[in-house]
Amino acid sequence: MKKSAFLLLGLLFSGCVHMRSISTTSIPAARDKAIQAEAYRFLFLLINFNNQYVDTLTRDLAQQCPDGRVEGILTKQEDIVYFPFFAHAVRVTATGFCVTPSSTSSAPEPSPAVAPAANEAPSGDVEK
Repeated sequence: MKKSAFLLLGLLFSGCVHMRSISTTSIPAARDKAIQAEAYRFLFLLINFNNQYVDTLTRDLAQQCPDGRVEGILTKQEDIVYFPFFAHAVRVTATGFCVTPSSTSSAPEPSPAVAPAANEAPSGDVEK
């Protein structure tokens, strides 16, 4: 009886974390400044009336990179269970890299020149 009671209490009062989704964008070559933002929401009885807490991620990342662009964004969503059926939370974390114009090369790469083949006429001439 005591063992089953401890087992039941252990299951009811144990918490766990589940990773639900991960997404990423292209990672830039210049990765000098890493930035991170996090949004957290506590849910009682798994009831969520408002998802606007996630909207702060974009604003927080942009504020950390005022003079550049945020690239290479990795987002993670974690579901946290504190007490099953009663206390839950959702945490969304976004990390990325602040790329400023000075950290990237300003000169674009030249496109390769393609010469016409020996048997082709130049593009302005028409063969008769």
